[in-house]
Formats: sequence, structure tokens, C-alpha cells
Amino acid sequence: MSSVAKWVLRNMLVTSESLTPEISLRLITEASPLWTSSPDKCPYSDPYWAFYWPGGQGLTRFILDNRSLFRYSSVLDFGCGCGSASIAVKLSGGKVLSNDVDTNALVATRINHRLNNITYVNSSFSAKNYLLPTYFQELQCFLESSTSSYIVLGDMFYDCDFASEIFAWLKKVCSVSKSRVLVGDPDRHPLTDHKHTTRFKKELLAEYRLPLCVTKENYGFTTTKTNCQTFICIYR
Repeated sequence: MSSVAKWVLRNMLVTSESLTPEISLRLITEASPLWTSSPDKCPYSDPYWAFYWPGGQGLTRFILDNRSLFRYSSVLDFGCGCGSASIAVKLSGGKVLSNDVDTNALVATRINHRLNNITYVNSSFSAKNYLLPTYFQELQCFLESSTSSYIVLGDMFYDCDFASEIFAWLKKVCSVSKSRVLVGDPDRHPLTDHKHTTRFKKELLAEYRLPLCVTKENYGFTTTKTNCQTFICIYR
């Protein structure tokens, strides 16, 4: 067992207090001693994968509520974090590629798979940066391995510059595949600012009210949304 896995099992609590109570996850929550600890108590910088962010909760809830859409589909969970959306895809009968450039996130995702008795059949895990052209063909092959495919992103639009990079990448991927793009997010700035919203069409699929415990842990966000996005503009 890796040192990261040992740390996760020792310090992160099992909880199902979220929009998706049918899934248990190891997380840092208000009940965890690490919640009020100083940063030096955590040996890993920016352990975002230790939290269940509101966009990920909405996205995972949508997948669980619409399992037939994902059955037999190939799904890229881009920036998988704690792995909740990947787990939901597997529970729906789909094939999932859990992707995160932070290998610690992949460790957390694997642990949460096992916690929910999810097998690794039709699951793959990759730390490759799929934004790079080097891996474009490989990703295309995965998305085309089923009759339907999805790219799902939870809470990935937290920074305007990074959002622009993702938008351009998604447009390129969607120009050569029939993949649908599903975004879970509580409407952070890049998804509402006119500078960015002219680059895509957004269809609201679902909006969920967050439980109080989630609101307290996530800067007061009270709702989260799942959108289907279609990319329409030429990037210059």
C-alpha cells in the first residue's frame, strides 16, 4: 500500500452526507481533525481530491438519476478528484476513464471505488494531461469505443485562464467526436461571464439544492447545476 493510501485511510473520514447518500466517500469534512488544522499538518499541497465539491455532487447526482443515459457508454471523468462521478458511471453500467494529473487523486479514487464495492472491470485510471495534443488520438479512441460517450467535468472552472484552455480543448474534442459534455458547477465566474459564455451553448439539465452541511463547507453555495454544453465559436 502506498504512503498516500495509508494517509488517506488514516486521516480521511467515511461519509455519505451529501447530495448522493447512496455513495460513501473518504473525505476531509468538518468532523475531521484536519478541517481546523494548519496547512503543515497535511503533507500534500492542495489536496482538492479530499473534498466533495458542489459541482461534483450535482454531476454525480445527475448521473445516478439518469443511469440509462450512461449504460454501455464510454465516459471520461476529467479531473476526477475523489472519484464520485466515476463511481456513479460504474453503478450505471458504463465504462469510465478516471483522469487527473494529480496521482494522489487517482489513489483517492481507487480507494473510494473499493469503499463502494466497485470493481475495476471497465475502469481505467490515468494521470495523463489530456489537454496536450500528444494524447488526443488516444482519447479519441477511448471515446469512440462505445456507441455513445460523455466527457464529464465537476468544479473544473475555478480559474478564468484555465477555463479558456479547457473550453478550447473541449471544442476540439467535440469537433471530431459525438461526445456530450456535462458540467457540474455552482455557476462560478467563467461559466457566467460574457467573455466566456459566447464560446458555448449551455442547456440546464438539473439544479439541486445543497444540504446545509455542504453549504457550510463550500463558501455558502446553496445550489449546484448540471449543464450540457455545446461549443460553437472559433478560438483565435
